[in-house]
Amino acid sequence: MISFDRPEVDVWGRRRARIVAGMLALVFTVIVGRSAYVAMNGPELVAASARSVAVASVRRADIVDRKGELLATTVPGWSLAANPSAIWDAGEVATALKKVLPRLDLIGLTAQLSDRKRKFIWVQRGLTQEEKDAAFGLGVEGLQFVEEARRVYPRGKLAGHFLGYTNIDGEGLEGSELAFDKRLKEGGEPLRLTLDAGVQFVVEEELERAFIDFDMKGGVGVVVDANTGAVRAVASWPALDPNRRGAEDATVKLNRALNARFELGSIFKPLTVAEALDAGTLTPTDRFDVSTPVKIGGATVRDLHPLPNAKSVTAGDVLAYSSNIGTALIAQRAGVERQKAFLRSVHLLGGQSHEGPQTASPLTPEKWDQTAMATVSYGHGISVSPLAFAMTYTAFGNGGNYVPPVFVEPVDAAKVEKSQVMRPETAATVLGMLRETVTRGTGKNAEAQGYEVAGKTGTAEKPGPDGYDPNKNITSFAAVFPASRPQFVVLVVLDEAQPRTGDQRTASTTAAMIAGKVIARAAPLLDVRPVLVASKAEAASLRGSEATTP
Repeated sequence: MISFDRPEVDVWGRRRARIVAGMLALVFTVIVGRSAYVAMNGPELVAASARSVAVASVRRADIVDRKGELLATTVPGWSLAANPSAIWDAGEVATALKKVLPRLDLIGLTAQLSDRKRKFIWVQRGLTQEEKDAAFGLGVEGLQFVEEARRVYPRGKLAGHFLGYTNIDGEGLEGSELAFDKRLKEGGEPLRLTLDAGVQFVVEEELERAFIDFDMKGGVGVVVDANTGAVRAVASWPALDPNRRGAEDATVKLNRALNARFELGSIFKPLTVAEALDAGTLTPTDRFDVSTPVKIGGATVRDLHPLPNAKSVTAGDVLAYSSNIGTALIAQRAGVERQKAFLRSVHLLGGQSHEGPQTASPLTPEKWDQTAMATVSYGHGISVSPLAFAMTYTAFGNGGNYVPPVFVEPVDAAKVEKSQVMRPETAATVLGMLRETVTRGTGKNAEAQGYEVAGKTGTAEKPGPDGYDPNKNITSFAAVFPASRPQFVVLVVLDEAQPRTGDQRTASTTAAMIAGKVIARAAPLLDVRPVLVASKAEAASLRGSEATTP
């Protein structure tokens, strides 16, 4: 009998082999699973990664005012994401998150978290540190915090409309953030605006006071350098806080200074006078009878109040006491084509393009006939943005040159694109008339002691579906100061300002008062030296040829 010995079995060797095989299988499974995960969710993962990397790669440049005060900057922030496939109970998690992040849409978030096929969703972006800490404290599995940059505006509402804001990905959406988006995305040195934060604060505070005093619907304030076009302040009321723009309604978000259009009324009259003087169809000594209404085309033109010596008034009187009749008669002398050409030269008919935020296109008469000519001469039937209009008065302050708005420092006066729109003597003559409008006419309430305000009031009824509404007015005041050595243009526009008890609903008792306060407070900030006493020679020179008028 033949017998064989059984070989000894290596039990531990087999176990080691099984362990190694299992580990290899596990690694293979992970690799295959990860490949499948990336294949299925690659676009979402790449997008999420790109969003984070894009923010971190180049820090968006800061925005500062002309003196370097910080107006907009980028700070570290957090966003909250979730992996729905890892959420144990979508409804419970959504409810818990809603308690610490009240802005969340509970129904929408629950639906997103219930979609277990998805691996990535944004829950809320742009978290504050407090919100991040509260969400982290929930200890929910499947949530992840992504570090992202966040745009903030340290001065809150100050210049909010002009600064604008970005979206959550740091792309400009409105205002300077949009207009200079390419420059800001490049990072580097701050974008230095021509705005002066101190002057901007004054303008915004006076608009706020105007609301308290006159219960107005809205308002605009602009301060511009008459020689360079540098915009030192541009305010729209109600003010906008870019830090919380999501909570503001459309009426607050509207930038009334650039994007709204108004019929501005009698502040157009100096343009009509300048046009006629420059064309040679008017002299400062010409006289007009404005004692009775006149009919021009299909328009019957009347004055709100009778003028002193109404049967014989000069162009200076027409401006000082704001005669619609006199202005229409002056426009009639110059004619329709001259009117259109002049308004085009000062960019009130559109066509202007400049660096920075753009202004709204004007609304002009469909048929520019004798009727339109008459009404446009005193600021009715044409709607323009306040900033676009403010730039027209630069010509009265610099010897007859129109200058476009400039928003970025440094400003090189030698390179400003000026265009001659009237002769220097025309500009000086109209400036003298505007000074007398303040000293003896409808602009008395705009006087700022020592700063020789030269300006014009404007009151225009607002158009409605059934024609002009006598109970709803736009009141305005446009000014140049100081008159003897002009440096700045100021424009104030008030929408539906309600008069104080006993006062009329006119610019004299509303916009002119606010403009005077702005000038008195802003002038020292702009290094404008007060004019204490003007000599007789200076006064005669200022009045120009009208100084000889009895």
